[in-house]
Amino acid sequence: MLEPMTPYDRRIIHLTLQDSPYVQTQSTGEGEQRRVVVSLKQTKHES
Repeated sequence: MLEPMTPYDRRIIHLTLQDSPYVQTQSTGEGEQRRVVVSLKQTKHES
């Protein structure tokens, strides 16, 4: 989980990581406390 940031900065992170086969991004929180969560994608052999 990253620190709270502006909508522009969150968008840059989402766009930069959107094609990664290993991680996914999600925004969470509200208002000035909105932040990006970067997590590992599950592979097909994981349960």
